[in-house]
Amino acid sequence: MRPYPLILAGLLTGCASVSNDTRLDDALNEQFGSELPRYQSAQYDLNGDGVNEALIYAQGPDWCGSAGCTLFVLQGSEHAYTLRSKTTIVQLPLRVSAHSTDGWRDLIVHARGAGDVVLRATDSGYPLNPSMQRPATAAELQSSEILLKYPEDP
Repeated sequence: MRPYPLILAGLLTGCASVSNDTRLDDALNEQFGSELPRYQSAQYDLNGDGVNEALIYAQGPDWCGSAGCTLFVLQGSEHAYTLRSKTTIVQLPLRVSAHSTDGWRDLIVHARGAGDVVLRATDSGYPLNPSMQRPATAAELQSSEILLKYPEDP
């Protein structure tokens, strides 16, 4: 069965619950505390264990600069989400690749000055800086699935 992404979006303003998943609420509160940013989120099983990971694209002045915003990957388990990695200066769209590295699906993001690049998982998560990663091929882009995009994109 093909895992379909669950896409959530919201403006977090100190609400007691921001999603229908208390595991995600707890992880967002742990990561951001009372300063919850505006964000877009998608859930997708990146490591094939049957439990979705949460991809959080944090927006706002604390999480974005002229080159992009910060992407958090939270690894899912039955009881909680834990921070797997943080990637800065990410521009949307965020895609999940058909290819995997070390059991984790590759991600494809746009990096200012570098174009669409591939984020390959390592033992410590996804890379911090996407602009240092290799460009995505046309075949990788074509076989990928868009998880998040800017609201005005088609």
